[in-house]
Amino acid sequence: MDSISVKFICNEENFENDYLDVVRSFYPYLILDENAKFSISLELIDDSDENYTTRIVLDINCLSYYENRFNLEVNNSLLVKKSLKKRYSKAFLYKVLSEYLDIKLPYGSLTGIRPTKLYHDLKDKIDVDKYFLDELYVSKQKIDLIKLICKNQEGIYTKDEKYVDVFVNIPICVTRCSYCSFLAAELKYVKKLICPYTKQVLDEIEETKKIIKSKNLIVKSVYIGGGTPTSIDDENFALIVKAANFGAKEYTVEAGRPDTITREKLDIMFHAGVTRISINPQSFNQKTLDLIGRNHTVLQVYDVFKMGREYNFDINMDLIAMLPGETFEDFKYSVDESIKLNPENITIHTLALKRGSKLHEINYDNSSQDLPSMMVDYGMKAVLDAGYTPYYMYKQKHVSGNLENVGYCKPGKACVYNIDIMEETTSIIANGAGAISKRLYLTENRIERLPEPKGIQVYLERKDEILKLKRNFFS
Repeated sequence: MDSISVKFICNEENFENDYLDVVRSFYPYLILDENAKFSISLELIDDSDENYTTRIVLDINCLSYYENRFNLEVNNSLLVKKSLKKRYSKAFLYKVLSEYLDIKLPYGSLTGIRPTKLYHDLKDKIDVDKYFLDELYVSKQKIDLIKLICKNQEGIYTKDEKYVDVFVNIPICVTRCSYCSFLAAELKYVKKLICPYTKQVLDEIEETKKIIKSKNLIVKSVYIGGGTPTSIDDENFALIVKAANFGAKEYTVEAGRPDTITREKLDIMFHAGVTRISINPQSFNQKTLDLIGRNHTVLQVYDVFKMGREYNFDINMDLIAMLPGETFEDFKYSVDESIKLNPENITIHTLALKRGSKLHEINYDNSSQDLPSMMVDYGMKAVLDAGYTPYYMYKQKHVSGNLENVGYCKPGKACVYNIDIMEETTSIIANGAGAISKRLYLTENRIERLPEPKGIQVYLERKDEILKLKRNFFS
């Protein structure tokens, strides 16, 4: 069908971005344009704590739709009522657009990042499968996937304020991949800042240890991410990795780029107590690696993986569906090659076009609906047949086919940190530029966040303030 350019108007500023996500999920059939001839308007009418009416007008054909919702109170929490208003009005907007365009999306009106978190929250209160299917319009296939992931999290999924995860950020890469939107600096521009950055991160880690000791917290897992942490020199890398050993059973370093992983880096991680690393090919097709700016060869992936196998690490490998120029056969080949290597974890991402990425800047079109589904469906079947099982999921905005990212693991090899951060069951003490700490208040059913300055230079300039804020945040 032909695409329709529309502008979106609503009377609820607090929910506007959430509504826009629903409209955007129908791209390329609906294209948002403030100067468009046609409009979609959504209005919450006679709004109160206990009931409201949603009116949606499509002036494409002068069509109006109304839906009434009553008795929203699940408890006396205004926060819960507000959340339900948003959820139901989003679902109604999705229903109207889906029926008008005759298009069904795999996750229906669920545009948030954590479908499994919602499933966990509701599964003991209502018939959650029916709710997802009839009220949120999620497909049966995706409900089954969500339910399986929640089941596979049993034994790891726990809510207890005495537990905490530790995150350390090294936001530096050797080069910037074309799909990347992370606020990571290229190594050549920040070499002079690496030593002072390391020193400040070490000071912050020491502050984290004091907080953990004073609060009698138990560290479940440690995760060093980025960027690509292994991009920096051996000396500074060793200092951070050694300092970040909190005695947790799981200690992950997102090594990522094969061209940054050396024998020396592997030795450093092994002797520092690291238990889990990532070696991320993204694709096993050289033409794709060249196109997206990975600056390493497929052969390096095999060589580094073989070298990593000489240590006692669990290994994760990331793949991305819908990379530029790739066919179904290209992606199938990458999945098959990953399975042959037999890592403990395989994570299958679906390409998300985010602002700040080079692909977004050149208006790369990832709007196909059928190809990403074919890729992701094959990936799931292949890894399940190879003995893996899905254990965590998250969704992003502007994702090909409105699909998801799923982590698969061999039995007993789920990454604790990935589950904790996606399901938001554990407080996180984060360290480094751009890192975000989270503190859970379980009795109040709320989460507070403490972001740190995103740029390395700004981070260095605000050391005293950062440490003070962290102490107060966890006091």
